[in-house]
Amino acid sequence: MKANNFLCIALAAISGVCFTSCKKDMTNMGTVDSPVLSLTEDTVTMHIGETHKLSLSYGISRVEWQSRYDTVATVDFRGVVTALQSGTTIVTATRSYDQDNLPNRTDSCLILVSE
Repeated sequence: MKANNFLCIALAAISGVCFTSCKKDMTNMGTVDSPVLSLTEDTVTMHIGETHKLSLSYGISRVEWQSRYDTVATVDFRGVVTALQSGTTIVTATRSYDQDNLPNRTDSCLILVSE
């Protein structure tokens, strides 16, 4: 009986050490990878004067939007693109992480504007 109690105590102690060390290892593995930022469209074709709302496949708030050539098309803070003149531009969505040392995430969409 004493041997069984000793064995149970020893196994419990070993399990506790293993659980504690596993938990500690998981906690200290470094930064957790952030969700992927992905636009639902790769290319959008528009006519001058049209608007189009770009959407993210993963719901992330606080995304910064930017148009490479804002004379061709602009994009507002909600991801709404407005076609201004014929040409091509790239609209980029960027999610900057300001805490926990998580990397920035970006994705872009090619905007083709015609008359």
